[in-house]
Amino acid sequence: MRFTTEDLDGLVTWTLIKAAHVAERRLTRLFAEHDLSPVQFGILAHLATGQTHTSAQLAREVLTRPQSIASVIDGLVKRGLVTRLGTRAKGRPNPIELTSAGHDLLTTVWPAVLSANQPNALDLPQNDAAELNRILHTLVRTVEPDARSAEPRGR
Repeated sequence: MRFTTEDLDGLVTWTLIKAAHVAERRLTRLFAEHDLSPVQFGILAHLATGQTHTSAQLAREVLTRPQSIASVIDGLVKRGLVTRLGTRAKGRPNPIELTSAGHDLLTTVWPAVLSANQPNALDLPQNDAAELNRILHTLVRTVEPDARSAEPRGR
């Protein structure tokens, strides 16, 4: 079987994967300027909402496995960006909180993140950017509603 470029361009999910890689590379460079990874940024940003989160909850929010997030959180604790509330023990909820240093770093990074998300930075008209964001949220919420707890495939 032979495919055409049009065949490939017609695959919504393949285009989504390609776009996700482009966006990830762009944001990874932005975060690296502040010694952060996308997952670390996601953790700090979710903690900045003021809601209490455990490691497992944060893992779901940033779409990674709870086993993988422990070392990321440990690194953020060592850097003084987050703190664990209470004693860490297996099977016990251990809420994590943003420190003032974590808040300061997020405050420093946030303007660049906002700038990278502006329609002109994405080379999109305002309406298209808003519509794209709405569609992407719908995909995350409805296509695979348990995506936040699913393990990444193919890794």
